[in-house]
Amino acid sequence: MLSFTSAATTIPKSPKTKPMYLYNKTFTPNNTSLNFITQDDDSGDGTNFKFNANMFAFQSAVLVVTTYSVSRTAAFKVIIDGPARVSCGPYVSMPLAITCRTSTPNNTAACSAPIITLMPGSSSLEKPLQFRRSQDFYINANINRSCVTSLGAVSNWAISICNTECRSPISIHHSIIRTVNELYVPAKTLEYGIYELKLTVTMVEFPILSTSVASYIKINPSGITAVLVPLGTSMITHGHEQTLTLDPGTYSKDPDSDVFNATQWNYTYYCRIYGSPNSSESWIPIDHNETLRHSSSCFSNQSSDVKPWYYRSNESRSSITILAYSLATNQTYQFMVTMDHIHNTSLQATGYALVIVENNRSQVIAIGCVISTMCSHNLEFQDINPSTQVALFSRPVNKSASLINITWNVYYVLTNSSTNVQNWTLFTHTVGKYRDTWFFGNNTSNFTASKQLFQEHPNITLWRFEVIYTFKQEISLSALNFKIKKPPQPGNWSIAPPNGTTSTKFILSCEDQPDIDEIKDYSFFAWTAGHRERLMLGVTTAQTFEVLLPVGDRNPSSVIVIVQVRDKLNCITETNTTAVSVTSEYTHITSFIDIIKTTSNNNGIAIHMNPLVQLLENSNPDVIAQVVTTVSQVFNQLNTEIIESAVKIGIPAETVSVSSLGSRTINASSESPSDSTLIQYMQQLNNHATAREYLMKKINNSQIITSDNFLLQASSLAQLTQATNQLTRSTCLIASSKCLALALALKDMNNTISFEDTQMAADHIMQCATNVLSAINMPLQQRGKALDIDLADTTAKVDKAAVDLESNWADINLLNNKDKLIYERNIYEQNLIANTIANQANETMVAITTALKVHLNIHQSITVNTTAVFASWETALKTSLFNKTIQPFDSAKIHLPLTLNSNLSDSEVVSLRFVMQPLALASATHSQVNTSMSTMISFSVLDSNGTEIPIVTDDEHPIEIIIPRDPNFIIPPMILHNVTKMYAPTQQFHFQTFNITQSNENLTVSLHFEMRPRNPSLNYLLILKFDGQPHLNSTIKNIDDWSLLCSSSEF
Repeated sequence: MLSFTSAATTIPKSPKTKPMYLYNKTFTPNNTSLNFITQDDDSGDGTNFKFNANMFAFQSAVLVVTTYSVSRTAAFKVIIDGPARVSCGPYVSMPLAITCRTSTPNNTAACSAPIITLMPGSSSLEKPLQFRRSQDFYINANINRSCVTSLGAVSNWAISICNTECRSPISIHHSIIRTVNELYVPAKTLEYGIYELKLTVTMVEFPILSTSVASYIKINPSGITAVLVPLGTSMITHGHEQTLTLDPGTYSKDPDSDVFNATQWNYTYYCRIYGSPNSSESWIPIDHNETLRHSSSCFSNQSSDVKPWYYRSNESRSSITILAYSLATNQTYQFMVTMDHIHNTSLQATGYALVIVENNRSQVIAIGCVISTMCSHNLEFQDINPSTQVALFSRPVNKSASLINITWNVYYVLTNSSTNVQNWTLFTHTVGKYRDTWFFGNNTSNFTASKQLFQEHPNITLWRFEVIYTFKQEISLSALNFKIKKPPQPGNWSIAPPNGTTSTKFILSCEDQPDIDEIKDYSFFAWTAGHRERLMLGVTTAQTFEVLLPVGDRNPSSVIVIVQVRDKLNCITETNTTAVSVTSEYTHITSFIDIIKTTSNNNGIAIHMNPLVQLLENSNPDVIAQVVTTVSQVFNQLNTEIIESAVKIGIPAETVSVSSLGSRTINASSESPSDSTLIQYMQQLNNHATAREYLMKKINNSQIITSDNFLLQASSLAQLTQATNQLTRSTCLIASSKCLALALALKDMNNTISFEDTQMAADHIMQCATNVLSAINMPLQQRGKALDIDLADTTAKVDKAAVDLESNWADINLLNNKDKLIYERNIYEQNLIANTIANQANETMVAITTALKVHLNIHQSITVNTTAVFASWETALKTSLFNKTIQPFDSAKIHLPLTLNSNLSDSEVVSLRFVMQPLALASATHSQVNTSMSTMISFSVLDSNGTEIPIVTDDEHPIEIIIPRDPNFIIPPMILHNVTKMYAPTQQFHFQTFNITQSNENLTVSLHFEMRPRNPSLNYLLILKFDGQPHLNSTIKNIDDWSLLCSSSEF
């Protein structure tokens, strides 16, 4: 019998193991379950057996060989491969011939099993992580792998429900992807209970190298929201002659279920007169025997033998109806319902509503939050986050066609501590200087208050937003009360070490975090000198975070990490760490570039030894994004230096780069570049392009899970695509598709994430989409060089076409000139991808516009102002377009006339979108390059469905558009002519001819004349004639226009 032991632990023979012939076997010491039997027949004496053991670093193993009979002999050869010394000796006294040999370390020598760290942190069956069923959550894995041949690994999650043990695997919901490193569990996919989430990571090349770790979670009830009136409106008006129905069975919400089950709850209703001297007394149930006789009762004026209310049914008291004339006019009543679960009385909920009773009929106006996750129901109030805007919508519960006017009012509370009654005071600035700055939509069904309202009044914690609907025959009023949620305490965050490089793992840690159970997560941002925007680094639920830091424009740079602490009600506070000094680690980055460039030559072995590659193979999305951001920033800085150096030695700036918006002209050289200079520039360009493509493929594999997740990816993509001259076709296509996916995810999440997060995401996605659009058009516009990777791809296709006689490119004339064929085919391939990316960029724009529209009220705007793109979105009335000017930069402008013709009424609300990008798109034919040095401006007017509205003008009221050129555009030098000495007896004038014929008839051409008279006392006559020679004398006037340029002495 043959047994194999690992770490000197003998594996006993299993009685169920079947004998098999085993004459040449390779096995690995990590697999401790090996137990082989070889059974020989009569001719087996003297058979030689060979065993190969693959030994890895820091491993030891023992091979035990036994026989059933000492009379048998056999020769055993043991071949052990490994990096360490191997000793072999006769450990058994048997007639065995044992040969031991140490081989040269092979490619498997330095491989080990993966090391997995799960985040959030440690958990156990006794102390599982706590999540509500209505809550999305994910378990992130940090996986360290070490192997010189391949870092490829397969991940697999298994979920088991636990009692005393976790032995009951469950079928995983189709929305849960279990073959990735981050396990994302959408809300309401797991039932209540404790679960084991086990991740197993197996090395692809060596399946026996496998590691499993588990996290334990508990899914808890979220708690229902008891609601008496639609949308949880705090206050409504009600007519004295109308019945009033309070219906928590219909309007309450169970966030753990798609439908609220009203039959599972017991209901108790209460009522009191709001603001009365006795209002602080204890509540008395409506159906209590003493209710009608109690002085504070809502029905004290009713006869005791007539009940002024009735329930939907005696079995289910899920709604109560108050009869007409039961409530006194000009009185405010407060109703309350308490609900407890019929099977679990510990599950309870309470809801409130204020009812103002009036003489006239009134209908209920429901008020709700546009972004429901930004408002959390808290008894009589909605908890809100003071760091974001409040966007509300309202609607009549019953339809009415006689609406005349809508007015919103804002109140704040001054609490009377003696009576505990809120005294509401009107905030008088809703009209006036704060209209359309703090408050938007004052006279529409939607109303928005910006966060400046709360930040400028930090001592006010209670706010009321009231809407008044004026109908033809009645007036209805409703209100929603808010309580400012106190931001979470940030804790004491520190960072170590105080200085390092872009490869240093900085440790952020927090001590003494107050209210730790209420903290949802921590987000981290880096701010460096020279950058207008902060860069996202990652998000975690742990109080320790390992991070790579970028470097700014200076080397070293002072970097400040901003920690954003968010509680479970999405309330946010920020704190800064002390600044650390970060220096670019050029050694690792240079090695990274070299290894990526030469991967195909070394069979991919050395690539896995680079520390940046190992981090990228980690597969943790935060780590990947950090590496991409850090390396991209270094690349971007190097690219700027490379371009500036190239221009200084004679390479025209307009042939190698597209200027960013708002940039200045690069100082050029009048010398012509040498061949060696061009070769060196192209080598640097192609090396960085290859590395960027590798980075793009890595970040493309990251899942789009949560809003923080796609914010992080969008930020990294904006950095990675910044150097538009270094993006290959593959990089462009992957980036464009990823940006579109992020934009679509943003659109899908637009009703759940804040205005500020939406704006930040739109900023990064717009930069990415614009960068890619410029990059793919650069070669087509002759503004950038064709990259080696793209040319290699084209060459391969040309070679394939050469042997494929049916190919469209198998033209004998082109095949005889391979360089021309490659050039033409490369343009063709570039054009194909450019068309695809242009369509994706348009889809991206539409998705972002849709996402932003949810957050924009009338006269409210959002602006993205970066060096890559300027974009603005605004919601306004049609009349606000008249005489409107948009001027993002001094050299760019759109001015609309005083009148515009469209099918819209003047009171109709429209959306305006303005976008300015650094490079115009190439024309379809590429037969001319008139737009190659032009920026691109677009202006759209959209209706409520996002459809573009055609705007018609006339010659008297044109739309004026000033489109600036690239600042590096070199205007041809002025040609000076002394026209006074140019005399011909047959001509009265000196003629200067310009050929303005264009291949594209749809393009306009402008001519600019500059006159520099040597003699300012002379007068000049300028005549113009198109498509022919002008003739002008006393009898002939064959000209198109003329102008008399008078000398200064004539004035």
